[in-house]
Amino acid sequence: MNGPLHENIMNWFLYFSATSFIGWILESTYRSIRERRLVNSGFLTGPFVPLYGFGALAVALLARVLAHTHGILFWLILAISPTALEYWSSWLMEKIFGLRLWDYAAEPFNLNGRVCLQFSVFWIVLTALAVLIVEPFLLERIAAIGIYSRYFLSGALSMTFIIDAVVSSRAMSYFKAFIADLKLLVERGSAFRPSLDVGARRLPMEIKRLVKPLKAFPELTRELKPMINAIPDWITTKLESIVGGRHFRK
Repeated sequence: MNGPLHENIMNWFLYFSATSFIGWILESTYRSIRERRLVNSGFLTGPFVPLYGFGALAVALLARVLAHTHGILFWLILAISPTALEYWSSWLMEKIFGLRLWDYAAEPFNLNGRVCLQFSVFWIVLTALAVLIVEPFLLERIAAIGIYSRYFLSGALSMTFIIDAVVSSRAMSYFKAFIADLKLLVERGSAFRPSLDVGARRLPMEIKRLVKPLKAFPELTRELKPMINAIPDWITTKLESIVGGRHFRK
């Protein structure tokens, strides 16, 4: 992109946002078909999966850095970069929250459960599509938007990402704290009891706060399953209907 630095940064941010949205569509569609129910995929509540945005951004910037590199090396580096990013993201999220948000340990040809061959092939296909089709198309459309509209859109999206990231991080931190408290209850031979009488067997607030992390990352059910007997059966049944019973039965 040509133009002032701040405009280039803004345009790349809009590209990141657009590809994060496309990633949300792909991820949510894939999981909805696989689980036979509507799934709002990703760490954030809004319709964005930043991993796809960062992946698209990394590929675009690497393509410019490696523009004069031999063709085979050029495509090799681009092809492995999203898988490397996914591995690093898994490690970083685990360090931040103390939780493994996704786990490919059951998939063939996986590396420490963080990446696997199946999804690496998926990333390679997306990388080729991004470089050859998506990037030129989106950058052209972004450049066609008026400069003031781009400023407004960038500001609105920035606030959306920040607020959503804070709220989603708090939800993940609550999940971790709840699991720790539940472990203490189990060690003492006690069971979970709602702090308030919710009546009509509606999910208590303590459990409602678990729904978003569990729906976004069903692998988190493995943190809950060892202590599931400490939770009343009617609550477990409701959680299974919301998150998907197969995740609790794995």
